[in-house]
Amino acid sequence: MSLSANPLNRFIIMSNQGKAATLDQAQHKTMLEYLSNSRHSERNTAIYLFTYRAGLRIGTVAGLRLNDVIDTSGKVKEVVNLHSSIVKGGKNYAAYINHPELRQAIKEYISVRPSGRPIEALFVSQKGNGFTSNSLSHLMLKLYGSAGFDGASSHSGRRSFATNILCSGVDIVALKTLMNHSNISTTAEYVSHNENYLKRDDFCDLCAHRSRCR
Repeated sequence: MSLSANPLNRFIIMSNQGKAATLDQAQHKTMLEYLSNSRHSERNTAIYLFTYRAGLRIGTVAGLRLNDVIDTSGKVKEVVNLHSSIVKGGKNYAAYINHPELRQAIKEYISVRPSGRPIEALFVSQKGNGFTSNSLSHLMLKLYGSAGFDGASSHSGRRSFATNILCSGVDIVALKTLMNHSNISTTAEYVSHNENYLKRDDFCDLCAHRSRCR
């Protein structure tokens, strides 16, 4: 039975026009639990959290190199400067890798990352190669489906990130920067899709209180 049959695990659909569903805090925990008990758990958890906690597009995650994320001393960077070649819109921008959950996941993945032959890609497939945007999208779709989230896609983590930022009280201009949107009208779609939540006293229906979004 799909997890969406449980009211606690329902999807919050961003719109009626095919937008990716977002995961609330209970669903997020369910996803992490599933990943922790599946094959390649460290790798797949880090991939998921790059979308959910840093808001990266799956194509950007696929294009990350090891030295983009890990500095010369072997530590996880706090700011990742993303090259235009892996960013939609073709412009450089900075991603902030400051959430403890994401940072811990990166460290755990790096500790088990294959090192048999040199490869620039951060995330290594079972065949020992880097992922393409398409192959990583399919992997995330498969993982969401196996976890019971049949309506989710590789974009669900990024949309969940935006929703969490909104419900923490960050303004739309800052969200535009974090999402690397060229036009603020694109960012405004996230606000309009959450209009009912923004009218609530607690600002966001996805959280019992704002601190859960942080």
